[in-house]
Order: sequence, then C-alpha cells, then structure tokens
Amino acid sequence: MIALPKTNQIDSIVLANYILKHYGPMSHLKLQKLLFYCDAYCLAYFGQELISDKFEAWVHGPVCRKVYNEMKGASVLYTDMAYSSINGIDEDITFDQLAIDVKDLINDILTNLTTWSGIELERATHRERPWIEARHGYSEAEKCYVEISKITTRDYYRMQQGL
Repeated sequence: MIALPKTNQIDSIVLANYILKHYGPMSHLKLQKLLFYCDAYCLAYFGQELISDKFEAWVHGPVCRKVYNEMKGASVLYTDMAYSSINGIDEDITFDQLAIDVKDLINDILTNLTTWSGIELERATHRERPWIEARHGYSEAEKCYVEISKITTRDYYRMQQGL
C-alpha cells in the first residue's frame, strides 16, 4: 500500500463532519466557531490556513459560507445537528492525511473548545480583533458578509499565543 502524502489542509465540509462524528451533536453556531478556531490556530502556529474557505463576519460570529450552505437544512442556529456521512467520504481517512502536528493541534483545540457552549464561543469571537475589524461600520445586529482577513486572524492569534 502506498502512503498518502501528508498535507496541512482539509476540506471544510470534511472537517465539519469530522468534528460532528468525534465530538458529538452540536449547534450550527458552535460548529462554525470551532471551524474558525481550528483555521485560526493553524494560521497562527503554522502560517498556513487549514481550510481554504473564507469566514464572513456574521452577526453571531465567523461563518464559513460553504459549510453553512451545505448544512443549513440540518440545524437552525441553536439546535443540535448530528453527524451524517457525506457521499461516502471517510472523514477519518481524510483527517489522517493531515500532518501529525496539524492533527495534534486540531484535536487539542477541539478537546478544549467543545466544552464551551455555542454562546460562549460566539461571545469570545465578538471580543477578538478579526471579527471586530471585519464588522467595522456595521451595527451589532446588522447583516454583514465581509470576509474576515486571514492575515489579521493569523497575526492576532500569533500574538495571543506569544508566537
């Protein structure tokens, strides 16, 4: 058997399903914040994005539109959605193709942050520069689809971690 090359990126839908499969049912709100933090800390520690999709500065925090569009029928904002296999893709095999240090970081992030509620994660992102900067000029409840800068995200979380 040929070993697959290790990578530092994963498809956002596959990562979302990996999270639901291994960390249990959760709200769309919570899942979106976990995706954001996984990407943010990979940017901070490795200087590379984990997922290529952009996050938008929505009212309730960062949202990956691709994941939102794919899973919007499975959950409203606060109700839990459960894991459901997509097109026969094995999330574990795909996740295993990530470099070991990337997998370790993601699992550490998820182990820590899945103990938080979706509301707690939302509040955290609302206090952080990447989301605040992207929403500049928008009121608290105003719809906003401005992309959150990956450069700002990388720099902010690097600084937070003392890197």
